[in-house]
Amino acid sequence: MKKYVVLLCILWLGFIFYNSSKTGVESNAKSFTITNMLRAEVRKERGESSMKYTPLPSNAKEESFNLFIRKNAHAFEYCVLAILACGVLFSLNLKGKNAVIYILFICLLYAVLDEFHQIYVPGRTSSVRDVLIDFAGSILGMLAFYFTYYKILRKK
Repeated sequence: MKKYVVLLCILWLGFIFYNSSKTGVESNAKSFTITNMLRAEVRKERGESSMKYTPLPSNAKEESFNLFIRKNAHAFEYCVLAILACGVLFSLNLKGKNAVIYILFICLLYAVLDEFHQIYVPGRTSSVRDVLIDFAGSILGMLAFYFTYYKILRKK
């Protein structure tokens, strides 16, 4: 079981790196596709006709919502990373305060390295705000793991 958790964690690190390697235009178009899908679902629920959308945001409101989707995707990636890192450390029997410190350090270090990597990707930028968003996602993931483990799984 340990091998699978470690392998999943390594694959997830690669997935984050892969997403960060996409150019700004590719990344923006991918997140805007998700924005369009969400808007189409809302329109369907309201009974409105579906409209054809452009592949990139065409106004400030669309750009703002697209940015919201992008930042939440950052947080989600690191939320999953923290859950997997927790699984790795728990499988190695490392729990408690030391595990929390290691998990947060691993996630923060990877977030910083990820932002550094994005400096060299065309159309992408590096920002402290993104590191903080990534780290916040890591904290949420770690809290979710610990809550699930200690409140639900351990009782069984």
